Amino acid sequence: MSLPYQLKIKAYRFFNTSLGKLMLKLLSGFVHARGLKKSKVENKAPFIVSVTIDTESGFVDKNDHRVWQKSNPSAYIGFYKGIENWRSLLSKYNVKATFFLSTNCFSADGEDYSKIIKQLRLLIKEGHEIGLHMHPDSDLALQSLLGKRFNATSAKFYNEKEINYIIAAGKNLIKKHLKISATSFRWGNWALNEDAVKALQKNGFRIDSSATPEIKGHQNDSMAYDWSKVIEHYPWRLSRVDYQDTKHQNSKIVEIPIATFNFFGLKLRADPANSALLAACFDCYYKNAERSKPFIFVVISHSIEGTHQDGSKTKVIGVMDEFLSHAKKFRDVRFSTLDKARK
Repeated sequence: MSLPYQLKIKAYRFFNTSLGKLMLKLLSGFVHARGLKKSKVENKAPFIVSVTIDTESGFVDKNDHRVWQKSNPSAYIGFYKGIENWRSLLSKYNVKATFFLSTNCFSADGEDYSKIIKQLRLLIKEGHEIGLHMHPDSDLALQSLLGKRFNATSAKFYNEKEINYIIAAGKNLIKKHLKISATSFRWGNWALNEDAVKALQKNGFRIDSSATPEIKGHQNDSMAYDWSKVIEHYPWRLSRVDYQDTKHQNSKIVEIPIATFNFFGLKLRADPANSALLAACFDCYYKNAERSKPFIFVVISHSIEGTHQDGSKTKVIGVMDEFLSHAKKFRDVRFSTLDKARK
């Protein structure tokens, strides 16, 4: 484990202590987001919160290290106990969420497969949305179906034909195992591109939520993503020419971006992994977003961040519990899946 990652874990632990959370709350005034277009008139339309869960293999170990699907695709507990722990929390607040599903779950067999299917069917029964989540290089079911190994996460490493095959195969796997047609999408590591926009439209998707305005990362490896040119926080139709151009709007795919914010030079996502800063981000958007029509505030987390290897709940679940309790206090706040929010 590298020194920077060790320091990151130590910081994560500290800022999830009572003292750490208090410090973040005291500094919450330094949270800001560009491009919110604050209205000069009184806000009247609802403020919609869409909780989104990237659903993958993996878990959080006893040292708070994330074991991601990329490093252990067979850690299927991220699908069943991860989903179960999230379902329990969401049910407590009567919140419906969008679960972006990596089809790697369908590579499981025996008891693991049965547990996964049970949880996925419960999600559908309880009114949650299931979308498609794409990690080609760690999705064993996808690779088996297409008879090919993939070596990268990011869409930038694939041509238009390959991307179309990958997305079509993922949608077909969900339909085969769950008898539903996914219409919302998020590329793993937020690594969308123009060819993916074309493929989403060709395969009947309506929504993408890969955008992380102003943030880019992994520029020198196979997980590269870049949304640094985007400062838009309101939904737009994606461009088939330049996915970061919010003015073209020449596709049928509605981009509903993940909420992002700035904090002392750091560019961060609305994620419970950021402890009390999630609530601070919510407050910033709630106060400043123009709402002549409903505004959609997208929160991101992961199924694996909801479970330890033994199935017990994690710090992330606790932070999200506090956030939901906070957001529920506002009378004009509504919770919705992305598909219903789009409508």
